[in-house]
Amino acid sequence: MPKLEDASFREDLFQIGGVRIHVRRAGSGEPLLWLHGAGGVFRVDPFFEALAEKYSVYLIDQPGFGRSERPGWLRDYSDLNYFYRDFLAHFDLDSVNLVGHSLGGRTALEFAISHPQNVRKLVLIAPGGQFIEGVSRPDVFILSPEQRTRLLFHDQKLADQALARSLSDEEHEMVAKNMATHARLDWERPYNPRFPRLLRYVNAPTRIIWGADDEVIPLAHGEAYATHISGSELKVIPDCGHLPQVEQKDACLDLIDEFLG
Repeated sequence: MPKLEDASFREDLFQIGGVRIHVRRAGSGEPLLWLHGAGGVFRVDPFFEALAEKYSVYLIDQPGFGRSERPGWLRDYSDLNYFYRDFLAHFDLDSVNLVGHSLGGRTALEFAISHPQNVRKLVLIAPGGQFIEGVSRPDVFILSPEQRTRLLFHDQKLADQALARSLSDEEHEMVAKNMATHARLDWERPYNPRFPRLLRYVNAPTRIIWGADDEVIPLAHGEAYATHISGSELKVIPDCGHLPQVEQKDACLDLIDEFLG
């Protein structure tokens, strides 16, 4: 298993499964693969640096997001299952601690169902993928960029800071690219109708983390996941929206570290 030297991330482009993929890596210890949400990861922040102090962190731009190539074969989440099989083989990893946020949480769930032998422990942070009768979700594709940003946060001062941050030309291009790939995956149906039946096949120890005030994917989804995934535990962070790793960084880190141990 590769051992990375410290918490300073290095980034590279790799050919994985015939796709050019951007990966940041740092740390040592058990491997941890982070699967980001629809917004991608634009920069390494203190949250990821803290993870890399205890784990070998693989911070990937998922296919079609960020600086990674969008392959023609990418049509739905099931296509990503076999890509991540190639990803683990590329880095000579038999299994990983898998942490997924939002869109990445659904990706992680699909992989944990189809490749259970490759997942040591599973951490889901406000994952998408369910339909719950009577629980409405906003259509992010019809919202303005400001509306989408404000919806992410409970503390609107953090939304103000995010909106005030200037983006480079490359980052503006990545925002558009990320939205296009998100639409490719979720436009027709942002949930897996088979999940209520398939979630019983998740056999990795699972922790579910949710912001109490999440307006993007309401807490009722977390409660439903905890019901369907045997032995899972739901941890709710107060005063927190859809980005626990940003809005309540320390609490989120503690819950991940306590679980992965």
